[in-house]
Amino acid sequence: MIAGLVLEGWGSPLVHSGFTEAGRRSSTAEELLARSKEIVAAYRGRLEEIKSPLTADEATWHTCALQAERIIQDCAESMRRGWADVRGTLIQQVEGLGTERATQGIGGVHSLRAGVILFDLVFDALAESMVAEPAELDRFQAGVRALQRGIGMRLEAGALGHDTFLLNTVREANAAAQRQLAREIHDHLGNHVSLALRQLELHELTRETSPEEVAVRIGAVKDTLTESLGIIRDLVTQLRRAEREGTLESSFAAFLESMEITSSKVRIQVNGSEEWATQPVLDEVFVVVRECLRNSLAHAGADHVLAVVDIAPHSLHALIEDDGCGFDVSAVATGGRANGIASATERVELLGGTILFTSCPDIGGTRVTFTVPLMDFAGDSVESSK
Repeated sequence: MIAGLVLEGWGSPLVHSGFTEAGRRSSTAEELLARSKEIVAAYRGRLEEIKSPLTADEATWHTCALQAERIIQDCAESMRRGWADVRGTLIQQVEGLGTERATQGIGGVHSLRAGVILFDLVFDALAESMVAEPAELDRFQAGVRALQRGIGMRLEAGALGHDTFLLNTVREANAAAQRQLAREIHDHLGNHVSLALRQLELHELTRETSPEEVAVRIGAVKDTLTESLGIIRDLVTQLRRAEREGTLESSFAAFLESMEITSSKVRIQVNGSEEWATQPVLDEVFVVVRECLRNSLAHAGADHVLAVVDIAPHSLHALIEDDGCGFDVSAVATGGRANGIASATERVELLGGTILFTSCPDIGGTRVTFTVPLMDFAGDSVESSK
């Protein structure tokens, strides 16, 4: 990449201390060095014309200008010597700059454009010097080769650093996803399987002395294993959703398809733009709504379920409503059978939101509403990283 690490002070002497006495006699090299600041100023102007993020702030531009100066210095020294010479130790430092640009959200295409612009400007300066000194063709060729190598090698080193950063980011994301899946399996599926196993153990201990409890315990085991199956389906759906990377609506459609549920039984509607919410928020909303849908279908015996998600610029509101048998929310919570309620509540509260469960076994039907504030827009998070 053309933008470089700040390793030499701005305004440092343009004539490198390693230049030879014989090299200083080259008038074309001296002329190029004398025009260095003019070229760098024109370089910045061209980048600003195309609104390059490399000139967005002084610190970023400083690294660009530093690399431009170094390239011009190498061209001048190559002209003095008569053969291309690029300082490799300075090239190696650009790999770290590629990582820095990746963290700033500046793509490699901006460095490529900057490289083309700088090449044009320096080449024009070299060509103009040849008009005055036509006999210096060999030095002109050495300068052009040094220019090409200096820019090309910097772009290559910067791209390597940029790609390494992205690969590490992908690895970290995959590792985080695996850890999350492990937590889901341990906390939810493992808990249910352990409970079923404990119920079977109690059945073995009491089947001779309390035969009247056999049906009750077998029923409890069946219910627990049914819930475990539902959790497995949820985990598989979540993994499929990650593969598809679709919208909320398409993700819900995939969930209903995996559960073999028709649209006449469950209707889901998503309003507003998903760009107003970050992906982590959308992921959590999907999980909460999915769990509510599963509970309505598995426990409430609902014939119809409606889910509506409204996304506005500053908040997200969701409603899940069914016509099932209903339940006593307080009794379920105090009876220790509110794992689904506790999980949904925790997820929403971690997003800074609030959730309300409304249901009554006498009247029937269950209504869940929750609201999540959207403090930052998805687009803002991208811009802030630049």
